[in-house]
Amino acid sequence: MDLNAPDEESMIRAAVAGLGSRFASMDRSRIESVVQRLVREWFATARVKTFVGIIAERHARAELLQLRADAEAGA
Repeated sequence: MDLNAPDEESMIRAAVAGLGSRFASMDRSRIESVVQRLVREWFATARVKTFVGIIAERHARAELLQLRADAEAGA
């Protein structure tokens, strides 16, 4: 049993905190829902879970950038 294994909730909190400052104008619940979905998807399939938070945060950043661009284009 690995006592230092990362857990999903701490990964989600860390990613949301990191992305919250970059996307300050975006609703925090929207950021959290994107991050939660991606962390859970990656965590479920990853064999090595150490970097799931980082990978999910990068994918969430890309998705949130696209959402922001789409919103700006539609406005």
